[in-house]
Amino acid sequence: MCAVRNDRYPHVFSPLKIRGVTLKNRLEYSPTVVLKCTPEGDVTEEMLDYVEYQAKTGVAYLTIGNTPVVHTGSSAWLCELNVTEDRCIHGINQLVVRARENGAEMSVELAHAGRGATTMPGVIGLAPSDVPLNGGPLGYIKPMNYEDMAFIKQQFVDCAVRCQKAGLKILMIHCGHNNLLAQFLSPASNHRTDEYGGSLENRMRFPLEVLAAIRQAVPDMVLEIRVSAQEDTPDGLQFEDSLAFMERAQEFIDIVHISRGVIFFNYASTYTTPTYFKERRFNVEFAAEAKRRLHIPVAVVGNITSLQEAEDIIAGGKADIVVMAKAYMADGDLIHKSVRGDAALVRPCTRCDWCGTANNYGTSMRCAINPLLGKSMDLESLVKPGRQQNVMVIGGGPGGMMAAQTLRKMGHQVDLYEKTGQLGGLMQDATIAPFKEYFRLYKEWDIRETERCGANIHLNTEVTAEMVLEKNPDAIIVATGSNYIIPRVPGVDGPNVKTVKDVEHHTVPVGENVVVCGGGIVGLECAIMLGMEGKSVTVIDMIPEEDFGKALAVFNHIEVMYQLEKYGVALQGDRRIQSFEPDAVVTVDSEGIEHRYFGDTFVLALGVKPEDRLLGELRKLYAEGVYAVGDCVGSGRLIADANQDGFHAAIRIR
Repeated sequence: MCAVRNDRYPHVFSPLKIRGVTLKNRLEYSPTVVLKCTPEGDVTEEMLDYVEYQAKTGVAYLTIGNTPVVHTGSSAWLCELNVTEDRCIHGINQLVVRARENGAEMSVELAHAGRGATTMPGVIGLAPSDVPLNGGPLGYIKPMNYEDMAFIKQQFVDCAVRCQKAGLKILMIHCGHNNLLAQFLSPASNHRTDEYGGSLENRMRFPLEVLAAIRQAVPDMVLEIRVSAQEDTPDGLQFEDSLAFMERAQEFIDIVHISRGVIFFNYASTYTTPTYFKERRFNVEFAAEAKRRLHIPVAVVGNITSLQEAEDIIAGGKADIVVMAKAYMADGDLIHKSVRGDAALVRPCTRCDWCGTANNYGTSMRCAINPLLGKSMDLESLVKPGRQQNVMVIGGGPGGMMAAQTLRKMGHQVDLYEKTGQLGGLMQDATIAPFKEYFRLYKEWDIRETERCGANIHLNTEVTAEMVLEKNPDAIIVATGSNYIIPRVPGVDGPNVKTVKDVEHHTVPVGENVVVCGGGIVGLECAIMLGMEGKSVTVIDMIPEEDFGKALAVFNHIEVMYQLEKYGVALQGDRRIQSFEPDAVVTVDSEGIEHRYFGDTFVLALGVKPEDRLLGELRKLYAEGVYAVGDCVGSGRLIADANQDGFHAAIRIR
């Protein structure tokens, strides 16, 4: 890689020396739970590849998230890195070496989930008090006695020493998001009546004891703590108390890392894992105040998406280190493109949190828009010289565009056909609502990237089987997408029945009382948009109400349900549409009882069905060489499926 003058981001690329460790710039790859180890926490080749990907982004250091200090009793998820046994030192060292070989230091985030460990089957959660998660059933929570506290403190110390032996120079201690140490800090989770509960001084006592013990054990390591500026929960930790803890903690640590919220599946978690409704840089003012009050460096995270934002934050004296993760997941070359003046080419994150679904289902982290996340793969070397092929891509939605971009990077010749006058497919509809800014920016990037990738693009061209036979390509990728479902019921053609596409594009008039038919993502987002416009909205669907929006990632689902409540949207499941009348939609429930929902506009948002006619014809004509991607494969699919399909279909063509 060639040298590039530091003209654009002088503050970002100003080195920072802390306790003998020189950070080459002011950028940290935020702790993420990637779940790429074995269930026992052993390092895998996939985990090594992921650390290599992180290091190659160009950050000064990366942090492996949520590394439990009691691997079988303090985890919130399976497949987290194990640092609790000496046998693990070798694997940890491999990660450290892989990071350094690719230009970055590595840290791990030592954590204990406390009462959050009860999310794991059969685990007893040690906690300061027997306060259940989200006010629900108590679960297996044991209020910690002094022996428990001494044990956990020693576990933090032992894991820190082990990490130092493995070669780490930097270590993060998780004191935020209402994990165990934060549970002591928070009056919402600490109801103790001894010297470790009650006043702020008492609530700080155990976390400070842990930090002091770690500092004594590893005096040469750079220690960073992650804190929630505020918890955003009733009776939760407030900023002044959090700041008071930071002021006391700086006696033992070197960096304060400002985050927000709690992680345990309530509305505050939408700040810990920001949703697509959240404003940008929402923790920066907290960091700025902390920087005014502290004498150690301050790091800040939270919907920061570009190097220019990082430069502005540091230049403005609001933080010393800027922390991002999802921006790097969406585009591992964010830093490299930006310093070369190509920031417009950076693929923007949609904040869909598909990456975070790994945390809930135990699967390995992937990205909805960047299939290369965590992979060591050189697309240009996949195809041998002289083996480039002529590929026909049919459909200009996300799957077709991903296929075309990938094929061109591999050196293939590509003709991309789109039957409408524009690329983007159903993304053109999915990005209309005002709260879809992140997705809208990605759509615009995706179209630009496809237009500049070198594919021959044919708009307003509907492909037939006869055309494919005439063109005689070497391979065919079918990405014909899907069509909106229109139910065949009486009255569906009435003037009061509108499609979600027309409503969201504001091409049809909409009354003041609206019934949205469809409880999927599209219907719920349409309902929120209408609610924001002051409409009275009800959403109905044949599925149970608890399944509304179930395809959303967990934290976005929490956010969407909150927004629906905020705008007064009524939800009703178990309602199958029978007919539309001039002033009502007629439905029946599972017991056959009729229900009428009155309104002046009825919006059809009943999902989509695959447009697979051409796919079926081509599979009859060709035994090999036809690849199906995206919505034409089946119903209930996401943009993530389309992008993954398009990418993997492309790399199979060699």
